[in-house]
Amino acid sequence: MKQVYADSIQKAKNYYDNGQDILHDLSHSDRVAELAKQIAEAVNYNDTDILEVCAFWHDVARTRGVEPHEEAGAVMARDDLLSRRASEEDANKAYEGIRFHKSTAQPTTIEGKIVRDADKLDIFTVSRWQACADAGWKEEYSDDLRKTVEVMGKYPDAFTYDFSKDLYAKRKPEFLAFWKSVKDQLPKA
Repeated sequence: MKQVYADSIQKAKNYYDNGQDILHDLSHSDRVAELAKQIAEAVNYNDTDILEVCAFWHDVARTRGVEPHEEAGAVMARDDLLSRRASEEDANKAYEGIRFHKSTAQPTTIEGKIVRDADKLDIFTVSRWQACADAGWKEEYSDDLRKTVEVMGKYPDAFTYDFSKDLYAKRKPEFLAFWKSVKDQLPKA
C-alpha cells in the first residue's frame, strides 16, 4: 500500500475515536473495507488500496455531524489525499468512490459501485445490530433496524454486482433470525 493511502486511512480512523454512533463506527468501516475487497476480487478489480481509503472515509463527515454526509465525506477524502500529494487521479477515484454510497444513489465509477455495495451489505451484518442490542437499544438504533427490515424488499436488486447479491442472500436468513429474536425487545417507535 502506498504510504499516502496508509496515512490517509489513519487520519480517517482518527475521526472515529470516541464516536457514539454504533451503526457508523470504526468497526463498520472495517467491515465495509473487507467487503469491498471481497467484491473487488469477485469482479477482478485490483486497486483494493483505493477501496480501503474509500471505506474508511465514507462516513467520516457523519462523525462530524454533517448530513447529508456522502458528498462532504468525499470532499474530505479527496482534500486529504491531495494535501498528502497523492495524484489528482487517485484523489478523484476516492471522491467518486464515496460520494454516491447512499442506497438510492447511482455511482458512476467501479469504485463507487463497489463501496456502495459493500456499505449496503453491512446493513445486514448481525454483529452490527448485536452491538446495538449490547448497548441497550437506543431509540434511533431500533428505528434504524425497523427501517432496514422495511426496505429489504428493494434488495437484492439494489446491489450492482451478482457477487453482492449472493452475499446478501447468504446473510439474509441470519439477519431475519436476529430480527425475529429482538423485535419484541425494541423500544416502541
